[in-house]
Amino acid sequence: MNAVPELFHAKEACCGCGACLNICPANAITMQEDEGGFIYPVINTERCIRCGCCKTVCAFQNREETNSPIECFAAVSTDEDRAKKSASAGIFAAIALSVLKEGGIVYGAAFDELWGVHHIGIEDETTLEKLQGSKYAHSNTERTFSEAKKQLQTGRKVLYSGTPCQIAGFKEYLGKEYENLITVDIVCHGVPSVRMLKDYLRLLEEKHGGKVEQFTFRDKSIGWGINGCAVINGKKVTIWQSASSYLYYFTKGWIYRENCYTCKYACEYRPADLTIGDYWGIEKQHPEFLGKNGWDETAGISLLIANTRKGADAIEEYETVIDLKESTFSQMAAGNAQLRAPSQIEKRDEIVKEYVEEGWKGLEKGYKAQIGYRRYSSQIKSLLPAKLKRQLKKHFN
Repeated sequence: MNAVPELFHAKEACCGCGACLNICPANAITMQEDEGGFIYPVINTERCIRCGCCKTVCAFQNREETNSPIECFAAVSTDEDRAKKSASAGIFAAIALSVLKEGGIVYGAAFDELWGVHHIGIEDETTLEKLQGSKYAHSNTERTFSEAKKQLQTGRKVLYSGTPCQIAGFKEYLGKEYENLITVDIVCHGVPSVRMLKDYLRLLEEKHGGKVEQFTFRDKSIGWGINGCAVINGKKVTIWQSASSYLYYFTKGWIYRENCYTCKYACEYRPADLTIGDYWGIEKQHPEFLGKNGWDETAGISLLIANTRKGADAIEEYETVIDLKESTFSQMAAGNAQLRAPSQIEKRDEIVKEYVEEGWKGLEKGYKAQIGYRRYSSQIKSLLPAKLKRQLKKHFN
């Protein structure tokens, strides 16, 4: 009898996309947390039939991407209300809403009632908000790959969104192209574990003496940036980037999965039909798009890249709900490091070890010792007029 497959030789070789779980004919694979809360596939050796499907389906280990940008745009949604509810400029919501109106189904990451992050499928506009907004933690795709495949086989239109490694895993799982499928990947820095996020939110609850009722990493009411908010006991609490230990460690890049630091998708070769993200640095690359006669960047501006001909056709199909201005990949990559290279590992092992040993309270203590008066920088920046911030970014970033 064949040996039980070794799914990965080291943790850096697994992105946790869930393709192996979905393809296993014996349902012998489950996703289980390690000591840091990061999920990895584990084989039940008694159920395993040694077919090897789980090894061959792994895009992260076996497949190199060849898609490269066909068209690049700066973009904003024509629906201002939906844009305000989105992390950036509402591009995903605009496309997703169009797919839903065609009778399609949309898959993406959503919070559950306990602030876990999972992929779900939605079928109507009233639930679209669940997929909007950033979730700075690893989403468990669970069995949405196989669910989406069943929908595709019926001829129904499907929009599937996720990190690049999730999209690569999904496409490898499908094993063929479907004309009724559109895939969207995000410009991803890396993903912390959901356990880390939950521990951070519990610390917020202790500090404010109540339960987190609502939470978002990107609060547009204080401008376009990485400042969030929570509602605790009916009271809004601003989560300033510079005053949040979670956002501090996240933006430093010290709490991601191991594979994030060797990510082969952090470049121009992307697996999805479309890539979306914040167009950071647009004030330098395209000052003509902003200001009095242009876009209001306080609501956010997205980058939109067509990596395939299908992606380019989708942009043309949905151009009535998206305002587009031509750009280039090199201009986008100038302000988005993850379009050039993976995040640097730096203090990751040290920080995650501290988390395992001391929990988030240990990281909070370390953060406070390091940050000092810089914790107030986000509040100060929020008080500056948009024009002044644009000028400062243009000259000093």
